[in-house]
Formats: sequence, structure tokens, C-alpha cells
Amino acid sequence: MSWRYMILFMAWGTAVLAQINTEKYRQDNEQAGLSGHIDLSAQIITGNTDYRFYTMSGRLNQNWGKAYTFLVVDGGMGRNKGQRFMDQALTHFRHVIALGKSLQHETFAQKDFNKKRNLSDRIVFGSGLRLRVMKTEAVKLRAAIAYMFEREWYTLSANDTHQRRMDAHRISSYVTLEYKLEKNVSLIAVTYFQPEILGPKDNRVLSESALVVKLGPHLDLQNSLNLRFDSRPPTGVKKTDMTLKTGLSVRF
Repeated sequence: MSWRYMILFMAWGTAVLAQINTEKYRQDNEQAGLSGHIDLSAQIITGNTDYRFYTMSGRLNQNWGKAYTFLVVDGGMGRNKGQRFMDQALTHFRHVIALGKSLQHETFAQKDFNKKRNLSDRIVFGSGLRLRVMKTEAVKLRAAIAYMFEREWYTLSANDTHQRRMDAHRISSYVTLEYKLEKNVSLIAVTYFQPEILGPKDNRVLSESALVVKLGPHLDLQNSLNLRFDSRPPTGVKKTDMTLKTGLSVRF
């Protein structure tokens, strides 16, 4: 049964690029202490084709009891016939405090770059509320809304009219679902909507899904499918990206 779900999930995507879903890195359980995991993936093709693609991501989580903090790092690099076609990295920090049984306050900061989208540097920080809508043995449903400040630097050609530095005040809202398909198979899905407060035509949507198969007490097999939409990208950068990543996750 587990492999049937895996095959169906892998059929949804066609591209292999690195993205990140911070929801799959959360460890908001009641057990205090330090935990984490590392995800690794690689694809190497030689001979008639010279293709190499590597990704690595990881999480370090500290549960304080009434609060928890986690740090996520993610990066990827790819070359095709000696030419680099992908180069990106991200660091994400988030601190979450319980305000009640179903309500949490979270503060976050992020720094990243993505050369494929001409994004040379980006910083983000914000704060908001997260609500537990439903929690059963098989289903966890949560929703959140926050204020987010974003500053981006782009590497652009001389005739590109897109701004080289952009500041944005955004509403960052998301809905996340965790559904246990079987004993060792879970689906984690999250959709973010991030409109610019002062520019109604500047909207970003990120939909991410991860299928996690537990192979052992400390080892998972993960497939993630991500869709990203930016209504105002730089010239030459497409508005929509679709990505699929497969790899192993080591938990500790």
C-alpha cells in the first residue's frame, strides 16, 4: 500500500528543483528537548549526459514545554554539461509560544537567495497567530495569519525595468493539513497566500505537499511537490514554478 501512494504522488510532478516547506519541519509535540533531522538527495547522470543535482536540508528543534524554536537550512546546486542551472540556499528561524490550547503566537525570520530567479539576496521577518482548527489521531488542520516584511535584491540586465531592490509589506496566511494515510505513511500539505498590503497586484502563492514514508525508527523516505506563483517576477523569469524532490530523511 505504501508504494502505491508513492507512485501516485511522484506522477504529479515533472521538474526537480529544491524548495522548502517549513511545516514538515515542525515538532510541536509535548516532549521537551532537542531534536532534528537531515535530508539528503542526489542525482548523477554521466556518459551521453553530464547531469548532477544535489540537495541538502535539515532542522534543529528545541521544545521548551510551552514554546518551541526551530532552525531550518536548505540548499541545492545543479549542473548540466558543466553549466550551473540551479543555485539556491535558505535559512529559516521560527519561535512559537502557546497562548492557549488551540492558539499560538509565532515570530519568524528568513534569509535566502535563488540565482535561477535572479534573486541575489532576500531577508524576511514577521509575526502572527496560528490556530489549531482540528486535531484527531489521523488529521491535523491548522491556519495562520501574520504580518511579514520582505526585502529583496535582484541581479538584472541593464535594460530590465524591474527594481533591483524591493521592499514589501505582506500579509502571510496559510492553511496546513497533516493526514495519516496509513500507519507509516503521512501526507503534509500547506498553501501560503502572501499579498502585498500596499500593492494589490503583487501576490504570491506557494502550495507545497510532502509524502513521508517511515522506513525505520530514524529514517524516512520523502517526496515533495511544490507549486510557486509570483504575479510580478523580473523580466525573463516565469510566474509559475513546479518542483518535485525525492530523498531520504534521517531523524534524531
